[in-house]
Amino acid sequence: MNNTINKIDFGAFLRSFKQNLDGSFSFLLGAGASVSSGVQSASDCIWDWKKDIFLAQNLQFEEFLDIHSDFCKDKIQKWLDEQGVFPNRDSEEEYVFYAEKAYPMEQDRTKYFENLCADKTPYIGYKLLMLLNKYGVVKSVWTTNFDGLIERAAHQADLTPIAVTLDNPERISRNESKSELLYVALHGDYKYSKLKNTAQELDAQEILFTERLKSYFIDKNLVVIGYSGRDKSLMHTLCEAFMTKGCGRLYWCGYGNKITSEVQNFLNRINDSGREAVYVDTDGFDATLVSIMKFCYEDQFDKKIEIGKYLKGLSRVKHIIPFSVENTTFTGCAKTNLYPLIIPQDIFQFEIESLEGSSKWSFIKERIKGKDIIAAPYKKIVYAYGLPNSIYNVFSKELIGEIKRVPISLSNIKDNSTLKNIILKVLICSLSSNAGLRASMSKKIIWNEKESFQSNVFKAIKIDIVFINSEKYALISITPT
Repeated sequence: MNNTINKIDFGAFLRSFKQNLDGSFSFLLGAGASVSSGVQSASDCIWDWKKDIFLAQNLQFEEFLDIHSDFCKDKIQKWLDEQGVFPNRDSEEEYVFYAEKAYPMEQDRTKYFENLCADKTPYIGYKLLMLLNKYGVVKSVWTTNFDGLIERAAHQADLTPIAVTLDNPERISRNESKSELLYVALHGDYKYSKLKNTAQELDAQEILFTERLKSYFIDKNLVVIGYSGRDKSLMHTLCEAFMTKGCGRLYWCGYGNKITSEVQNFLNRINDSGREAVYVDTDGFDATLVSIMKFCYEDQFDKKIEIGKYLKGLSRVKHIIPFSVENTTFTGCAKTNLYPLIIPQDIFQFEIESLEGSSKWSFIKERIKGKDIIAAPYKKIVYAYGLPNSIYNVFSKELIGEIKRVPISLSNIKDNSTLKNIILKVLICSLSSNAGLRASMSKKIIWNEKESFQSNVFKAIKIDIVFINSEKYALISITPT
């Protein structure tokens, strides 16, 4: 088997898509396609389940756990690992295992996903996908999701979604209609059948769908986007379909350059069979659909006007991608180093006996050294961030009264330099820790010790918090230094 992977850049993908507008495309959407519509990703679901399992045995931490915090994730995972019965972190069996462990009863799983997806509105990618159906390009949309966003987007576009589930796979072969969208729920859908979300349930997909997939994709292109390739049975089914002799091509649109071995083996097997399968590095589902529409229809005036109406007033699609500068022609620059910042709504405060005198700063600094705590004194009060148990252990001997969680507002931080510096230190610690970089609290800088211009001169950025008069938000300032 070929060990290299067939990759094309995003520009080549757009040109290929445009050249084949007269053909037939289908899209397979994973959980990543729905994140911008407000639906939790598969990864977030896993951590949600882990948190629930952890809290069921550790209720004292309920108020202080945030699954988006790396510190809290590490704490939960450490406890899970100590139990000796849970799968390794980031292993492929995590999703199925924790879905069954957290909610072993089928109706509870159904209700979990139903609540997760309630009142969610399709974002721009889904709307443009319906427009591609209207233009006769996209014939069907396949999904591993439970969120119902495809159906909602179809109804908003005056299309009739023809839902195919494990209960009615014969619908895949129905005659196509311009006013209909074939919508295939690869995990079932709580409105039609039980959710197919556990090992036993997922394995049933292969038998029911493989033959239908083989015949359907003989002459159709498939764009896979927002999907991790997590489900072995679905990956096997898709592979069987595209290894069958035919002319349809598969585009695997990933997010970033990192390609899992499962996806690489999947694409290589298809290419070795004589069919075409390529990997495309994209900026995500919404950005990809916007680019497709702009590029493919820039010379068709009526469609360009219609697409423009969809994009009018659209806020910029936000993605977190590594910063890079490609070799290109320099035409100018813009200052874009200010970004909106969400300020915490509360903070811990307490009093300790040793705050009198001029050494109160050094006293606290020494106590929290090497601890996951940020703290500073203001008058007779100490303000801090960290786990309450950790704060208590550090200051228990000098503690007067109890540790309280108190609300703080943007105006409190603007008017109090101590609070601002605490928030800033938390921000610097978080950014540097997540990126694996060094930080200096006193200089407010983050630097990469592995990249230097010369001895002791490193690439670095300076971090600060900026307030704008009369505005109810703060900005983070990132300045190369």
